Amino acid sequence: MNLFRSLGAAAVIGVAALAIAASFAGSAGASAKRCPVGAHVMPADGAARAATAALAAVASDYATLNTTGARVVSAERATVAGPRGAQVGRECGAKARERTVVVELRFPRVAPSASLSEGVVDVSRFTNGYRVWAVVH
Repeated sequence: MNLFRSLGAAAVIGVAALAIAASFAGSAGASAKRCPVGAHVMPADGAARAATAALAAVASDYATLNTTGARVVSAERATVAGPRGAQVGRECGAKARERTVVVELRFPRVAPSASLSEGVVDVSRFTNGYRVWAVVH
């Protein structure tokens, strides 16, 4: 009996989706969440500069995806970024939350996959400039 018939189409699709998700999660450049130790205070234009840094790093942070045409959907200080900003505070503390920008990205070349066509990164300012320190999604 062939594997497809014994498992059924839904099971095969589910297994394939898990395999894709596992390979995607393992390849993200900054996917291991490390708190932004040494992050500097965010200046007034910090969100815009964080968005620029996120776009500059998108190809390496999402190496398994076609990120051509990536765009920033939003860039908000973590203190006002809803659940994603609250997550920074829970995992890394209030100081990190105050010094982080949550950047939401879209990858149009990966559409129509809703999940793979969206990205979320945490960016902070360090001595050597703005840097993505976590790929959240």
